[in-house]
This record gives sequence, C-alpha cells and structure tokens, in this order.
Amino acid sequence: MTTGTAPKRTDPRFWYLWSATAISGLGDGVRFAGFALFAAVLTRDPLAVALVTVAGQLPWLLVGPFTGVVVDRFDRVRTLWLCDLGRAVVMGVFTLVTLLDRVDVAVLVGVAFLLSCLDTLADNLSQALTPQVAGARSLDSANSLLFGGQMITTEFIGTPVAAFLFAWALALPFAVDTATFLVSALLIIALGRRLPSPPRDPDAVRRSVVADTADAMRWLLRHRPLRSLCLLMGVLNFAVVGVLSIAVLYALEVLRVSPTTYGLLLALIAVGGLLGLAVTPALTARIGARRTLLLAFALCPAPLLVAGLTSRAWVAAPALLLVGVAASLGGVVSTTLRLRMIPTETYGRVNAAYRLFVNGLAPLGAFVGGLVAQQFTLRTPFFVAAAATAALLVFGPRLLRGLGEQV
Repeated sequence: MTTGTAPKRTDPRFWYLWSATAISGLGDGVRFAGFALFAAVLTRDPLAVALVTVAGQLPWLLVGPFTGVVVDRFDRVRTLWLCDLGRAVVMGVFTLVTLLDRVDVAVLVGVAFLLSCLDTLADNLSQALTPQVAGARSLDSANSLLFGGQMITTEFIGTPVAAFLFAWALALPFAVDTATFLVSALLIIALGRRLPSPPRDPDAVRRSVVADTADAMRWLLRHRPLRSLCLLMGVLNFAVVGVLSIAVLYALEVLRVSPTTYGLLLALIAVGGLLGLAVTPALTARIGARRTLLLAFALCPAPLLVAGLTSRAWVAAPALLLVGVAASLGGVVSTTLRLRMIPTETYGRVNAAYRLFVNGLAPLGAFVGGLVAQQFTLRTPFFVAAAATAALLVFGPRLLRGLGEQV
C-alpha cells in the first residue's frame, strides 16, 4: 500500500521530529548506561542486574498493546509532547532520590518500568507520525535518518558520556536525561503548530479499548507476511536483549575492562548500527527487503559465539560491532515494511499488536540471560543468543517467502 502522495520537496517538519527523537535519545542513552552501572554498583548478582532490563522491557508486553488505541484515537503530536513531559517529571524525581542516596535495585526496577511505559507510547507515536513528515523521502530513507539520529545520540554519544558523568556524580546522568525530555517536548510542540491532524476512524471512539486491541491482534494474525516478520524479529530481539541484560557484568568481570571502557564498547555497537543504517536504503533497493533481513540474521550467530568464547576486549569489540550492524538492518527494514503494510488510520493499533510480541520477547530474553548467567557463567547468554539467531537462518527463508509481494 502507499502512504500518500509525497510533496515535491523535502518537508522541513521532518527535522522537528528528527531533532526531538535524537535529543530524547541522548538522554535515553545516558540513562540506560547509567542504570546498568548503578545496578552493578548495588549488586553483582547477574539476575538482579538483569531484572532492571526486564523491568524496562516488560511494558512492551503489559502496556504496549493498548498504546496503539491511544495513538489512533488522540492527537498524536499533543500526546507525544505530554509523554516527554511525563518522562521529564519521572527522571527529575529519580534524580532527587539519587541525590538523597535512597536508591536500591527495587527503585531502579520501578523507575525503569514506569519510564518504559511512557517510552512504548512515545515510540509508537513517533513511528505513526513519520509518514506525515517524510516529505519526498522514501520511508526507508526517513526511517534510516530517524533511527540513525537516535542511535548516534543514544548509543554512540549517550552511553560513553554516561560512564564519564556517572564517575563524576551519580545523579548527573539522570539530570541530563530530564533536560533532554524537556527540550524534546518543546520541539514536538513546535512541530504540532505546523502539522494537520491525520484522518481518524469516526467509529473508533464508540468501541472499547479491548475491542480495538483484539481487532488489531486478529488483523495481525491474518496477515501472513507481517505475522512472519513479527515472529522472526521477536526471536532476534530475544537474543540481543538477553545478551545486553548482563553486558555490564560481562564487560567488568569477563573482559575485565573499566566502566568507561564498557561505555565505549556499547558505543562500538552503535558504530555497527550506524554502518547498518547507512547501507540499508541502498541494500534494500539492490537486493530487496527479504534478502536484507536474511543478511541481518546471518550476521549474528558467529559474532555472538566469538564474544562468548573470548576474554579479550579487542576480540569482542568487532564481534559486537557486527551485531550492531545486524540489529539496525533488521530494525529499519521491519519498520518500513510495517509502514507499508498497515493502513495509516489503524497503524497505531496494529503496530502495537506487532510490538506486543516483538518487544514482549525482550523481557523474557533479559530474564533468561540473567538466569543462565547466574546458574552457569556470564558467557552462557552469548551461546543461547547464537543458537537462537542460528534458528532464524534455518526458518527465515521459508517464513519470509511471501514478503516479496509487499515490496
């Protein structure tokens, strides 16, 4: 399906959305790394550390399906800047609690869960707004730019900066995160003054939230290409998050690097992600979405196995870089395909149903990663992730067979 007639020139409103996601992404990167380092300071139990990641991923399963109804029923711009303000308030309170030295693992888990509840809605809103502001850009190009800007600020800048800020003052990373959400809210408000409201389903308000969500689930299950994409990307998410949930302990205890170097290792994953983003539009144009996704799956098993076997940071670093390439390839292609396959007026609901499964497997991956690391070694989650991504290579070609009709 098409997403509407593109204007003859690039829509400048795109850069409001790009700037907002990039700036809030900077704060996210600082916060994610800061939470991981904070958890490692409080405990060296892999399962306890992983629970912070579980809490940050769980809302995709518990809250995510219902955010789509909000996206489709309410003004998307206004709801997005309200999300940013809400996240600023939560982080501001957490910064104060940190200054008062009242933080423990339970507090980290609670704040991670609450923020992620708002993140699920904000992320869905940003994706739903993309076709309205993409202008003459293709969706591949627009999504690559949005993902690229967010990845640069979140992982390439935010995570290493977090390590320096955390070493300077425990509360400083979280104060920075608070400020980024406030700036993002102002940019979205500015965007709203330049953007008309999208078409709405006039019968939507008469239906219950549960009925709308159930309809979206049925739509997804009946759509074979989207259903297959959902399954495969869910397994990839399970594998990657399972490794990331214990990455801080893996870096500190297996690779024996400093917290600052841990931040640099995360930044290196982002470098791989940027490489993936840079080549995605050309790659999909040349070999198609299906083969690009299969390439993303093929890049994962060997690097994950190498990272699990080595104790040397210089060996793990390029392996993790390749995982970053794979994740960005899969993320951009799958997002673009969803924007093409799902009708605009129901995008929020169906996208939320899709992400219920894809992101819903993330907390399971984080829990499994922490559990196997606790019961065995910090290397074991890498072996589990390598096996899961190898399965994608076995079943992926058949499941994606019908994808050619959509691109």
